[in-house]
Amino acid sequence: MPEFVVEADPDAVARTRAALLRSRRGSAWSSVVGGCLILGIAIGATAIAGFGLVSLPMAGVGVAGLILVADARRQFTAVRRMRATWTAIGVPPEVLLLSPAGLRCRVDIAPEPCFLPWSKVAKVGLRGGRSLTVELAPGVTAATPGVSGLDQPEVRRALRRRELRFPLSSLRRPPEEIDRALTTFTAGRLRLG
Repeated sequence: MPEFVVEADPDAVARTRAALLRSRRGSAWSSVVGGCLILGIAIGATAIAGFGLVSLPMAGVGVAGLILVADARRQFTAVRRMRATWTAIGVPPEVLLLSPAGLRCRVDIAPEPCFLPWSKVAKVGLRGGRSLTVELAPGVTAATPGVSGLDQPEVRRALRRRELRFPLSSLRRPPEEIDRALTTFTAGRLRLG
């Protein structure tokens, strides 16, 4: 077997992306409402009590409200950037490509794929029956020889606890087939577990 391709399910990817954008926008709007509410309370309390001793603590509360509103702006900018990136790259035809040399994978928001030689992969597993995880070997960084694509900011953000996650719902191949290919290419060293 020269290589094994795990294609993306475009409908599942579109649903996942839409849910993520909704969630991020909702979080941003919550920050706006919360920040405005806190700021309003601080201004109201200062106006009612006069500009005496109450004004200094209320100024601190007002600053907290301003920080929330500023964070909401950052969140809205991130949502626009994410949407623009997804529009530009579309849905990549393949999520994972297993070959004798190693694993090439696409992190959804990253413009370029990553490549990991098999010796740089510590474990490939299933998390909660919902995602496939690829755990990096200890000491593997973007500067590790043979590794490529880990230096992308989107990939660095996606690396959680030194692992990359891929929702099973967005993969067109069942875990059993991926496990067989993984076992073949790594001579049994790596298995879905």
